[in-house]
Amino acid sequence: MDMHWRLASKSLNEAALRTAGEQVASSYEGVSVAVEKEDPEFITLFFDVPWDEASEDTALVEITVYDLGRDGIVMSLEADAGDNDAAFDDAAQIAEDLADALDGHSIEV
Repeated sequence: MDMHWRLASKSLNEAALRTAGEQVASSYEGVSVAVEKEDPEFITLFFDVPWDEASEDTALVEITVYDLGRDGIVMSLEADAGDNDAAFDDAAQIAEDLADALDGHSIEV
């Protein structure tokens, strides 16, 4: 299931997304984040999340922030990206925390 949030920001701000991503990652043990501006119209945050405490393997949670022009800045957790579906509970919690850090509110699309 995909989840979406409209963010308070009026433009894509890579530095602000990086700061928020690092803040969220640091609140969980063993989680790290990388941020990539893959296109002028979207930035993706890649969170490495441990599958469990006994394993060194990690799930890749991908969260993308899109600039939709007049429709604003929208953050998306897409089930078919990375390991989002397999690690959905962790992915959804990280996305909710990131949306909170970015003053986002949930939307239906």
